[in-house]
Amino acid sequence: MTCSYSKEFSSAAFTDVENAFITEYLPVSSGDAVKVYLYGLFLCQNPKFDRSLKEIADALSLSEETVLSCFTYWEEFGLVNVLSKEPLSVEYLPIRSYSLAKPKKIKAEKYTEFSKSLQAILPDRMISTTEYTEYFSIMETYGIKPEAMLMIVKYCADRKGTDIGYRYVSKVAKDFGNRGLVTIEKVEKELSSYVLRTASIEKILKALKLRRQPEIEDSTLLKKWTTELNFEVDNIVFAASKLTKGSMAKLDEFLIELYSKKSFSKEEIAEYMALKKDVYDLAIKINKSLSIYVEVLDTVIDTYTNKWLSYGFNEDALLFIANRCFLSGKNSLQDMNDLVEYLRERGFIDLSSVSDYFEQQKKTDEFITKMLVTAGVNRRPTPWDRENLNMWKQWNFSEDMIMQAAVLAAGKSSPTAYMNGILSNWKNNGVFTPDAVDKDNASNNNTQEEYNREYERRRALAVLRAQKNLEKATLIDGFMDVYGKLNGIEKDLAFAEFANNTETLATLEKTKNEVISSVKKMLKTIGLTLEDLSPKYACEKCNDTGYVGTHRCDCFDKKVD
Repeated sequence: MTCSYSKEFSSAAFTDVENAFITEYLPVSSGDAVKVYLYGLFLCQNPKFDRSLKEIADALSLSEETVLSCFTYWEEFGLVNVLSKEPLSVEYLPIRSYSLAKPKKIKAEKYTEFSKSLQAILPDRMISTTEYTEYFSIMETYGIKPEAMLMIVKYCADRKGTDIGYRYVSKVAKDFGNRGLVTIEKVEKELSSYVLRTASIEKILKALKLRRQPEIEDSTLLKKWTTELNFEVDNIVFAASKLTKGSMAKLDEFLIELYSKKSFSKEEIAEYMALKKDVYDLAIKINKSLSIYVEVLDTVIDTYTNKWLSYGFNEDALLFIANRCFLSGKNSLQDMNDLVEYLRERGFIDLSSVSDYFEQQKKTDEFITKMLVTAGVNRRPTPWDRENLNMWKQWNFSEDMIMQAAVLAAGKSSPTAYMNGILSNWKNNGVFTPDAVDKDNASNNNTQEEYNREYERRRALAVLRAQKNLEKATLIDGFMDVYGKLNGIEKDLAFAEFANNTETLATLEKTKNEVISSVKKMLKTIGLTLEDLSPKYACEKCNDTGYVGTHRCDCFDKKVD
């Protein structure tokens, strides 16, 4: 059995605070310290609201450093044990256990002279007990000398006015304490250095179009940029002017980026910015050519655009490839990346060679279309057709000989497979010219007739197998509805290609790929593939496998069962 409070119940519940905390500790502690203690006490009594250091800081609108400082403060009083700072782990102790021990209260009389001087620095308002306590606590925690603290307060008042709030002073003082600037000599040196940097900071803020006064954090950043990153002030101002909606934090990120690219001078920064903009614009153009939208381009640029440019592809070549991907219906960035890798492996890099590749592919498809029409086939060229054509040319057949084979295949039930058989027969008999065809036919009529009979036998067997596989597939719920869409899409593709409707072609290709993907997933559930629905044969001699209408091995005359 598991029992727990609901969120609503927990919100309506109470957090118990011991009276001793209110009477003994609250009056002498800063508001931030009290906030942190009470919030931690709430978490102790409500463990389901477990919080990290960052989450506690965000909930209380404090910095993580302030939260840690407050817990350290309460540890000195003996109210908590800070078991671990990373990750933060704090153990609360009962106040009653320490009733005999005096808490480490800060004695105000120790800072009498400090208090008088402080009020003189801030004459426009009365300093509250809470503010005094905050400063006392900071000096105790960080070891800042009273004279050094007064110098920090005066600096803040000079920058922000004598009515400045104590939270800002506290923030600056803690920054000094964290950096070990706790003596009057160290604080004076830091402030003198900061005054010298103020003019430079003002130029940077103006370049960023920020209408505010320089602050101590700005000085720290400037010191980092000039000493650690080795940027000159004029070049930092120039970099700042190149940012839109800039801030000191964004400028810091930009300078780190420039540092990593070894771009320090104005000329180097301008060149890097121009190159970065060109790459950004190119990524947008490629996405438009592919007809896709990507909200965050940085990932696209890092993953694809910069890589393609590093291969040597220029803008014209990449946009040309993107357009071809769109027309073919393969218009994702990954599809384009696959094509770019393919072209790169074959040495097609510049626009001229890439254009020649696609022009050659276009001529190849035109020849295949002509060949198929001659053989009595009315469909678009497929990758398998291209592989067949490439294989036939590797067999040293000219396009004229291939067309002659197409003429002979016209009227056959599977013309492409028939062509494969004819060309294979010619290859084995050394027939590579039209003149030799007639002589070969005269001496091999019987062989050809024998091949025709064996081919028809195999075709019938392959068709029967495909039909049985299709019958198994029809048992899948909804299969025929999806599978039936393929024929319709092929017809629509043919009409779209005839009409040269590139936009429709791309849409239909995408739809076709989606339908094929669905069909494959369905067939996988019964151990079949899409190819199992096509007539297939296997040669006993070489174990070559193909599909009726597309393939024939060199030893096709061997009978198979």
